[in-house]
Amino acid sequence: MKITRISVHMVGLPSKGIGGGDDAERFKKTDTYNAVVVQVETDTGITGLGEVCTIGTHYMRGFAEGAAAGVPIIAKGLIGEDPFQVEKLNRRWDRVFKDDLYIKTPLDMALWDIMGKATGRPICELMGGRYSGQAPLYRSIYYPPNAEVTPGDVVQGCQAARRSGFRHFQLKPGKNADRHIDNEIEQIEAAAGTRESGEAIIIDANGNWTLHEAIRAANALKDQPVIFEQPCVTWEECITFRKHCSLPVKLDEVIETPQDLIRGYQAGAMDIVAIKIARVGGLTKARKMRDLALDLGFTVVPDDAWGSEIVSSALLHFAASTDPRYLLCYTDLTDYVGHSTATGYPKRDGGSITASDAPGLGLQLIPDALGELVAVVE
Repeated sequence: MKITRISVHMVGLPSKGIGGGDDAERFKKTDTYNAVVVQVETDTGITGLGEVCTIGTHYMRGFAEGAAAGVPIIAKGLIGEDPFQVEKLNRRWDRVFKDDLYIKTPLDMALWDIMGKATGRPICELMGGRYSGQAPLYRSIYYPPNAEVTPGDVVQGCQAARRSGFRHFQLKPGKNADRHIDNEIEQIEAAAGTRESGEAIIIDANGNWTLHEAIRAANALKDQPVIFEQPCVTWEECITFRKHCSLPVKLDEVIETPQDLIRGYQAGAMDIVAIKIARVGGLTKARKMRDLALDLGFTVVPDDAWGSEIVSSALLHFAASTDPRYLLCYTDLTDYVGHSTATGYPKRDGGSITASDAPGLGLQLIPDALGELVAVVE
């Protein structure tokens, strides 16, 4: 089997107007983020799908236009190659195209899709095996920047998610108009007060707290059943924060490479790590980091930044191949995104969803939904 043609598309992915609680309309968020979708064709007629979305320019390294420009450059070196040589191809493109891991993500994802389709196996089985007893999905309780949020709003957001079947709630302090740390502590305490058995409340500051704000929160909430996620922006701040926090700590934005896992382990900086497929460079690297994290004793959250059914399916397979003893939760990005690029995506059942049994990603592309054709390499 040889790769013969690679097509690159840019497609806008609007949010569904996500907000918090029964009063969601007041907090409606309707941003649209561009994703890059690739189709990798082979001489056997099998086509693999891949996707990356960075959520604009403000969240992670890179941006959609960078991926659209970079993917064709890497793609030129894949024509005529065997897609099953995924490890070799990863090492090759890392040598000839330095850094910019997100650009490599959709190509790597498409290779896994091809391998699954060619062998008649879902990707999770190729990534190490499918586990039963999966962890629950989490739901972000999101309020747009500069919104005036009360403790009651946050409680309503959790209650609305609970009614939809979710049991893990990710709060997002550090962004709103009333973002004085005392107000945010009050909001978190209110949400924690509604926690039911088996639920988790994750306080994801996305690195937006200063160190002194994070330490104040750790001290004020030390008796609450919450998990702190990425309280500060830098490694140094997060390591210092952990010295003041007795509660579980999850790191996300600073986790990009295996070396980051080792640094966090040696510093005792975290108990839980988020491994985002786009941030680490694709499923091949995500699997390696996941396995290292488990060997170090970390709990893992398979995740990604944003995306349609293509990214979301890859995420489900990543989660399904992770030992549930070390799996805190994961997410269904289609719950937030208001545009479909493929059919065949599994249906969410309350707060859980299971990766497809179909070969590869288990998807059938919707050709008219791919947006602008950016490049063709053949």
